[in-house]
Amino acid sequence: MAIAAGKYHIWTVGCQMNMADSQRVAAIMGDLGWEDVPTMAEANLVILNTCSVRASPEVKAHGQLSLLKYAKKQRADLLVAMMGCMIGNQRTIDDLAKRYPQVDLFFKVEQADILPNFLEERWTPIATGDGCVDVAEVGAAQAVSMERSGSVLPVINGTLLPMSITPKPATRELHYPTQLAPLEKPTAWLPVVLGCNKVCSYCIVPSRRGRERSRPVEELLAETTSLVARGAREITLLGQTVEAYGLDLPDQPSLSHLMARLSEIDGLRRIRFMTSYPRHFTDAMIHEMAALPKVCEHVNIPVQHGDDGMLTRMRRGYTLLEYRTLIDKLRAWWPGVTLSTDVIVGFCGETEDEFAHLLDLLREIRFDIVHVAMYSPRPGTLSYKWEDDVPLEVKKARLHAVEDVQQAIALELNSAIVGTTQSVLLEERQESGERLLWKGRTRSNKLAFFPIIDDGAQPGDERDVLIERTSAWSMQGTLA
Repeated sequence: MAIAAGKYHIWTVGCQMNMADSQRVAAIMGDLGWEDVPTMAEANLVILNTCSVRASPEVKAHGQLSLLKYAKKQRADLLVAMMGCMIGNQRTIDDLAKRYPQVDLFFKVEQADILPNFLEERWTPIATGDGCVDVAEVGAAQAVSMERSGSVLPVINGTLLPMSITPKPATRELHYPTQLAPLEKPTAWLPVVLGCNKVCSYCIVPSRRGRERSRPVEELLAETTSLVARGAREITLLGQTVEAYGLDLPDQPSLSHLMARLSEIDGLRRIRFMTSYPRHFTDAMIHEMAALPKVCEHVNIPVQHGDDGMLTRMRRGYTLLEYRTLIDKLRAWWPGVTLSTDVIVGFCGETEDEFAHLLDLLREIRFDIVHVAMYSPRPGTLSYKWEDDVPLEVKKARLHAVEDVQQAIALELNSAIVGTTQSVLLEERQESGERLLWKGRTRSNKLAFFPIIDDGAQPGDERDVLIERTSAWSMQGTLA
């Protein structure tokens, strides 16, 4: 399919899965010959990759859509597409289409193979310039042509309407894009299980990303081999509940089985994974991961709260006793493992005592990293029907209290590393004043900086670094 090339820009907010999705869409656009540009103003196609997990990224997306509405009035060469967690079922798409008629295409990442067809139908370069004919100028003749070709684009009175892809069962097979974009760093995201089967009362992800679907082992092996050939030395396996990998596949390969297979790939040095769910993290997995030299000693395992009553209202599906037991096993069976977690403050009905229990848990477990967020109601979730009764100023105060507790803990944990030698994977060069520094990470996911010396090192290499000083967030040192 020959499609004249233009320029595109992908605007991305949200989690690592969204970042990985944007990279896959960028690869599709690159295969079509389109040029990636750094700003929306330069682009003929703007793709918004959205997030609905919290209110803040959704507000940002609405702001961008408002700007693009104005931009489309000024330019006939601009197409707008929208993907990500704001794209839910057909009702959600219909509501968005009414509110934002400037959007030409709504799609999910597993429907990204529609982009070539979409661009062939909508993108018509003008012979005398770099733009495209505005859809209003295409008129009835183009509409008739599309109708004859069996186009999926809806047409009313000769006007093209926003395009959305919601296939009915058996009409077409959905799949995660396997195209790979050029790597900018020696690290890469590898989505292995899509969607989520959990029913946490605050979370919109299951209704937007669907049920858990694992990608086949052989597909992931081929993709990782290609990433390594392109310069990747560290792979992070992604999933909303990553230990659920394989449960829906015929032979039910486990996440640790996948890691063992990936470990056989020459040139791959490190394997990371996120995000973990307590009840899926079996004893066998801990032992198997700890025995694989390429699997890094770091686990991101959200607890979300430190009070059992709150966990019940959140419908997390485990108790704090279960969570503590898992943490004890990880530390006993996996020497040197570091831990990060996610917590929510200000959830519906959270009392001062319940919040105090959360701080007590953080002081007890002593995570290396804590990601904290204020609760915000999300339409379509169970808790949206409940009263959001914790005032904003209280939420902010509790968030800062968590940050203060965690900063002190992280500083203590990192200070204990001073004087040790750590293996650091070099990610990129940075300037700090007049100094040139390497930026990288230890196997335990600690951010490290050290001065560059002319030893021929390149991104993706590993170096032993003597840690000389630390903060709560990073470490500084010199080559050992």
